[in-house]
Amino acid sequence: MAEKRVIARLLRWLLPLSISGLAIWLILREIDFPVFVIHLAKIRWQTLVLATVIYFVSYALRAFCWYILLRKKVAYREAFFTMGVGYLLNNIFPFRLGEIGRAVMLDDSGRTSPLEVFSSVVVERIFDVFLAALFILSVLPRILSGGYDQTMILIALSLAVVGLIVLFLLAKYREKVAVWLTRWGQHSTFIRDWLQPKVAHALEGFAVLNDPRAFLLAFGSLALSWVLAFGKNYLIFNNLSPQPPFWWMIFVLSAGAFGAALPSAPAGLGVYEGVVVGAFALLGVGTELAFTHAIVTHAMVFVYANLIGLIGLRLRGEALVSFLRRVIRRSPKIQTAE
Repeated sequence: MAEKRVIARLLRWLLPLSISGLAIWLILREIDFPVFVIHLAKIRWQTLVLATVIYFVSYALRAFCWYILLRKKVAYREAFFTMGVGYLLNNIFPFRLGEIGRAVMLDDSGRTSPLEVFSSVVVERIFDVFLAALFILSVLPRILSGGYDQTMILIALSLAVVGLIVLFLLAKYREKVAVWLTRWGQHSTFIRDWLQPKVAHALEGFAVLNDPRAFLLAFGSLALSWVLAFGKNYLIFNNLSPQPPFWWMIFVLSAGAFGAALPSAPAGLGVYEGVVVGAFALLGVGTELAFTHAIVTHAMVFVYANLIGLIGLRLRGEALVSFLRRVIRRSPKIQTAE
């Protein structure tokens, strides 16, 4: 049994690292580094400053979306920095610890439960997938022949739509679901003592979807965050290739979002660059040019998200290593809640 656990843990590490390693190798073998350096020198510092401002506005809107999904149970400032802490953990450590980190951080506030936090993150992720699929489908006809197999994108969009419908139904009929579980729990200790509390907390996280105004605020702010991200990418690529079509950024960034969902090393290292280079290749952009754009945009997101996360930990008086230990152990409070 112990050997199987060790093997399972090794596989959990080796699979994403192998995928990232393969992606990095495939890219680097095609790169002419002197040309890459020449392209890198084209990006002006003024562009980086403006792109930085746009990044933080885009991030603030994304944090506002999550703040609304949390039903304003915590201050916007807490949501802003807690999201950064989640990104920090995802960027440095494997296994998507960031989502658990958000729950651990907000669990200390006593105003929301871990399962409410998890359910709000689920809704946020579904919104993200829905928007990414919608954006990429909107530009595919411009670059691909009518015979191109769009199956994977359509499946992702369909699953996101189904997910939204299911969440809306759960939010609308959450009281009936709770009553049904209560009746069912009379005949099962497992349902009464374990399942019912979990579902009750999770349904509270979905409740915001039953409020049209809150839904529009959350979804609209996330959509606007995406638009600003397109603008930031356009500014950077405009230094590399003057006056590119704006829809190129819609396609490349949306494809990059799907690539980030693949198993990989922390921060999507290698996989993000590979997907971006591949997306640009469909547009006829050279490997060195595409790789330069991927490196700059990825580095910007990595550095700024980690900076916000470190500030968030500092404001809470937390050290990264000790907080990571709490996340891995999922803390006594979360274990009790679950």
